[in-house]
Amino acid sequence: MDEYRAQRPVEAMQMATDRLLEAYQPSVDSFSRPISVEKLCSLAGAELIGSRPSSRPHVGYDAESARPRSGHTGKLYFRNSRATIQIPEEIEFETARISVAHEIGHVLIHRRGDEYDGVTIRLSSSTEEEALAEYAARLLLLPSVVFWPEAEANLAEYAVERAGLAKVTVHSAASRLGDPDLSNLGVRGAIFWKINRELPRSEPLYTRLTPRWHLCPGAFVPVLRSKARAGSLIAELADSSSPSKGWDIQTVNIGTFIGTFRVDAFAWGSVTEGTRSLLSIFRDL
Repeated sequence: MDEYRAQRPVEAMQMATDRLLEAYQPSVDSFSRPISVEKLCSLAGAELIGSRPSSRPHVGYDAESARPRSGHTGKLYFRNSRATIQIPEEIEFETARISVAHEIGHVLIHRRGDEYDGVTIRLSSSTEEEALAEYAARLLLLPSVVFWPEAEANLAEYAVERAGLAKVTVHSAASRLGDPDLSNLGVRGAIFWKINRELPRSEPLYTRLTPRWHLCPGAFVPVLRSKARAGSLIAELADSSSPSKGWDIQTVNIGTFIGTFRVDAFAWGSVTEGTRSLLSIFRDL
């Protein structure tokens, strides 16, 4: 905050990432392709080490890219006033990109001009610093110049499409919808649904749909235990063989996540093969 004369930490991080992206390429057209984390590291003065996971061709909506991250597995070292970021081992391409961008966020937190704060780099990272670094990762890989949905857009479809284009996980794109600079969207939460393959196929599809992860702050959502409600938008869109989207005003009661919201939903994958997936975004009315 002192470095950027900002009123809040999130404002300081917005300024820091904006400056890095301006150095990346002043032209908005340059963001038509996925942003290179290697180039971001170079511009941030950080060395990137470790094996690069292979990128898979984008052939539509990828259920694998919907997986959330299992902790911050990247590593950041400071040696002789030089930052080094190590790519996590045995990790998917999209997740690796987010991990590296997360560590760049830590670099920006500790940087003072062309140097680093010799005190803060020796301190253990706090929960607040981790959250700020994660915000930085989303700002860097999904900057507002390419991630700025219209208020009336189907936000679930938008998040899935942008995740594929930016080579990040659906989890990160869904998280981006709730970021401070996008507060005008009124997002209150998100749930990612999958078919529970352990249940018999003779049961109705909606009873086999279960949350795999959620982004509903302060609420308890029974992941892998609760199921979709008959007649709900989630149940309707899941029962199809092609990508489908929709929205509705619905009363939601999932664990302690309760209220009446505008629900944006997008479904993709195959029911027959058990890969049907659905992202639901809950918004204020």
